[in-house]
Amino acid sequence: MEPKMLLSEAAEALNVTSQALHNQLKRKNLLSNKSRNRVYFGHTTSRELLGLNFNSQIMSFQIVKGGTGKTSLCLAVGIRACLYGASTLLVDLDQQGNLTKACRIASQNKPIMIELINQRLSIEEGIVPVFDGLDILPSRIENALLDSNLMLKRFPLDRVYREMIFPLKKKYDLILIDCPPALGSSVAAVALTSDRVICPVTPSEFSLEGLEITKTEIKNIENNFKVSIPISPILNEFDARTALSHETMRFLLASYDKNLIRSVVRKSQEFENVLTKGISIFDTLQNTTAKEDVDLLTRELLGVGEFALEQKNVKSTIEKEKAKIAQYS
Repeated sequence: MEPKMLLSEAAEALNVTSQALHNQLKRKNLLSNKSRNRVYFGHTTSRELLGLNFNSQIMSFQIVKGGTGKTSLCLAVGIRACLYGASTLLVDLDQQGNLTKACRIASQNKPIMIELINQRLSIEEGIVPVFDGLDILPSRIENALLDSNLMLKRFPLDRVYREMIFPLKKKYDLILIDCPPALGSSVAAVALTSDRVICPVTPSEFSLEGLEITKTEIKNIENNFKVSIPISPILNEFDARTALSHETMRFLLASYDKNLIRSVVRKSQEFENVLTKGISIFDTLQNTTAKEDVDLLTRELLGVGEFALEQKNVKSTIEKEKAKIAQYS
């Protein structure tokens, strides 16, 4: 992977001119590249050039339904955050290891979560660099035993992952955890570790059922452990041409309006296409809907720049739906 941040994209996000940002780039003598008059750079240059300050966060992607785009969004957001200068760690806890495979990381010779716990190893011993600014704790099939392991050995769910991962906030600006599409001790422990739980939802009845089950489970965890765990759905694979997409959005607005992520990720084959090539959607300089949507999502999660949904049609999807609801209510 060789993800890139266009200077023009960074300037737009920060609401400054490209020329002003380019002047800073030259004045600080920072590393950059050029292709067809388009200047681009990576994590290290972004970190110094943009100078953004991040509140270190732990976010987990979880929902009791497969195929909603958890892994794809987790990876894409992690990469884009890295391109804004955020030191980012991906934590793969899904026994399928799709996040690990997408990063083209060989996990056989590295300790994974279940081994770190049972052998009382430091989590740093399992972390592998993906590229500059992005690291990963990989996974493989043995993590399928995490639930029974935590339960049989009676590990405290509110501390087992938190005591391992929380100290890493001193090193990383953003920690993203990819969970399996299931309930259980491991996923509950992740929720108790997270500053925010992100639930990708697709326009599907089964996806919404999975969201409701996830919501109920997190409520139970909150009650049992006397904590508050913010849960934020995001509508993924939105297609403005289908009634089901609009119905799904209306349901989310009615049920989760205050916590609903305002960005919407449109349906795009690009996520699957890049995974098969071992690259990211940000490896290309070409403008695509996938890149635009993930950029807005990342900016919203990180609080980067003047994130204003109403400025473009794609950003105002939720506002249009709210106006329709108000019209007929």
